[in-house]
Amino acid sequence: MNKMTFWGRNDKDERLLVECMLGVKTATCTPKVWYDALPDGEVQGEVGTRFDVYTKKGILACAIEITEILEIPFGEITGEIGEKIASGENSTLDEFIDDHIFSWKEDLLKEGVELNKDTVIVVEFFKLVDSYIDFKQLGHKIQVLL
Repeated sequence: MNKMTFWGRNDKDERLLVECMLGVKTATCTPKVWYDALPDGEVQGEVGTRFDVYTKKGILACAIEITEILEIPFGEITGEIGEKIASGENSTLDEFIDDHIFSWKEDLLKEGVELNKDTVIVVEFFKLVDSYIDFKQLGHKIQVLL
């Protein structure tokens, strides 16, 4: 099975995984430059591809299935499509943009790539297909989400 781990602000931040397991996060995205350069053994998703999703500690948490894939320039994440992407990421459009600038800008610059309105991102919409652990095992911070 294909493997995936959601990004977090640190090695204990499982917020995105919890949101996925609650069914409120239904999309994930990455700059196309990273998507096209996945390490050996990692695969790009296609509609119907299933991924086992792991905690940051390597524990199998759930499985998702890709339902739709979209490539879009970062500057075109506006209007109805922007709202669809943001809601899939369980955020407002402004939060989505701010969060992804925060999480991508510096790492892209280290690779000589500038994050700007023309930077193409790959958005994978998904559905939760199985859970293997109780999301409550992932830490006390999830109480804020409930």
